[in-house]
Amino acid sequence: MTTRMKKYRILLMMSVVIMSLISCETVDFGETNDNHNGPSELNTGALLTAAQRRFVTVGGRPWLGNPNLYVQYRSQPSYSDPSRYAESAVDWQGLYVQTLINLQDIIEISQDELSNTMPAYTDNGSINNQMGIARIMKVLIFKRLTDSYGDIPYTEALAGLEIQSPAYTAQSEIYADFVTELQEARDMMDVNEAGPTGDIIYGGDVASWKKFANSLLLSVAMQMSDANESLAMSTFNEALSDANGVIEAVEEEAWYFPVNVSTLVNPWTSFRPADYNLSDYLTNSLQGVGDDYSNTARDSRIDIFSNEPDGTGLPYGLADYTGIGSSVKISLYLTAPESPFPWLTSSYVYLNRAEAAAKGWTSEDAEAMLEQGILNSYESISTYWGSLNYLSSNYVQSQGLTPVDITGDAAAFAAARLSDAGNVGIEQVIGEEKWAALFSQGFDAWSEFRRTGFPLLTPSPNPLNAGPIPTRYIYPNQEQSVNNGNWSSAVGNLLPAEDRNTSRIWWDVE
Repeated sequence: MTTRMKKYRILLMMSVVIMSLISCETVDFGETNDNHNGPSELNTGALLTAAQRRFVTVGGRPWLGNPNLYVQYRSQPSYSDPSRYAESAVDWQGLYVQTLINLQDIIEISQDELSNTMPAYTDNGSINNQMGIARIMKVLIFKRLTDSYGDIPYTEALAGLEIQSPAYTAQSEIYADFVTELQEARDMMDVNEAGPTGDIIYGGDVASWKKFANSLLLSVAMQMSDANESLAMSTFNEALSDANGVIEAVEEEAWYFPVNVSTLVNPWTSFRPADYNLSDYLTNSLQGVGDDYSNTARDSRIDIFSNEPDGTGLPYGLADYTGIGSSVKISLYLTAPESPFPWLTSSYVYLNRAEAAAKGWTSEDAEAMLEQGILNSYESISTYWGSLNYLSSNYVQSQGLTPVDITGDAAAFAAARLSDAGNVGIEQVIGEEKWAALFSQGFDAWSEFRRTGFPLLTPSPNPLNAGPIPTRYIYPNQEQSVNNGNWSSAVGNLLPAEDRNTSRIWWDVE
């Protein structure tokens, strides 16, 4: 590979510096360290597969569990620092080094006139389609990063070793660039050209990726709606009216399916069941008995979410759970090693359309969009989790699982929620339904909660921070030492200008 394909890797930079210090002369070791069994060039199909897998499975509490705790999908009976909002720095290397760099490599190989004409490249799809999917994926991952921290290394983050202290880009600029990137990536992809190989989400189906780009644009637009409504509204309407369409049907949704369950399983299997229970807020809300949740009808989605649908949830965020009785846990329908994991669903798209209609951005009917969002959520949850179609028969038999189809309850529940909207306002019901539909998608649910304030969550009674539910992650510790000037500027854009988990980012407007 060319030297310009070397990226912002902290560990790699350190190794380069160390080697330069200990090397006194140039020594030719011939082919001693050559790997004759390895590839001579990076395979773009393999890079795409690796990026998609790692985006889902990048580990540790921060990148899998914490947002699901912040929005009170779950409670922790032990080791409860995250659900009590402990303030600790969060490392972002797993996303920069293990996903974004792969995608940037695909783009740079695609732009290299020597590489992009070789069969090893052309066999993986057309130039436009390989670049397009990489650009869409980059936005998806960068959105998770900037929504978690605020300003982040963006325009210079993947520029190469010549920039060892990349500037932080303002979140407002990042969001504006998301719009450009997604629109350009969508429009450059061509359904008449070979689709990208290595795509484990849509199997290289270009039309599906165009719909995904438009659907992600709706989410990007809605997330910045309070901070830049004019750009948000124009972006939303452009995507919604684009001829390529948005995700509307359950079969069009983007889901990750574990490919090799011996090494790359459903990410929820890494969480020790004894350490996590479903929260009492979630359980009560879906059972229709929650005090701060407008729903009073039983939500059948709990039949798939919970191992005991009529059981009791665990109180949230306590310092001491002594004397607290047993409580329910997330079900095997979601946590089985082969269970799929959602990226972007038709329900979320419809609920974004409902909110846009309620804001007056579109001529669509907000209640109709809300109803369809609920119907699609019931269908999607039944299809991908309740059906058990994606689990091995041996696993199903060993665990005694039986299929659950809740679609027959969807229409009545949707009607009840439309009635609730007449009582508390449609904005609250839309926010609550997003929270229910995004179950297991903690980052999206956390972003929605911070923006809308729904559902009406009560913070931990025993917090380890100043008290509020966290509004961001604290920057990685090494940024203060290796990139202090840029880190300091980024902190200055927070409200208040402190690197705390209670400071607010650009789109989080009170």
